[in-house]
Amino acid sequence: MNQEEYIEQRLDNQIKWYSAKSATNQKKHKYWQVIKIISALLITTLSIVVDKFREITIVIGVLGAFVVFVESFVKIFDYEKLWLQYRTTSERLKREKLLFQTKSKPYHGEDSFALLVQQCEAIMQNEVQGWVELVGEKE
Repeated sequence: MNQEEYIEQRLDNQIKWYSAKSATNQKKHKYWQVIKIISALLITTLSIVVDKFREITIVIGVLGAFVVFVESFVKIFDYEKLWLQYRTTSERLKREKLLFQTKSKPYHGEDSFALLVQQCEAIMQNEVQGWVELVGEKE
């Protein structure tokens, strides 16, 4: 695989993949946070009128259980951690590509392409290892 092929087929694709995954996990994280906030606000608001409408205690209880469910769900899938992990990997790969393209240190020597490949593959391998550890923590 030559330099252009590596950058187009491997590096650029990985940067796009990590960026897309980061954006998806950011959206999921923020979505579930908003759901938790709305549910907590409803519990607080409904508890004000519980004296007038006793049946609201059931709704408050269900909402409380729902908040616990959402919090557990968010902990299991850990969207925030994935969002930040994928964003970090994407940005590190972009940095290496920029340093290489501008022939900045450490990419100013004869073996700059080989070094780029080594650095980028190491970054991706570290991300994979982080993901394996995250999955291991969940199990």
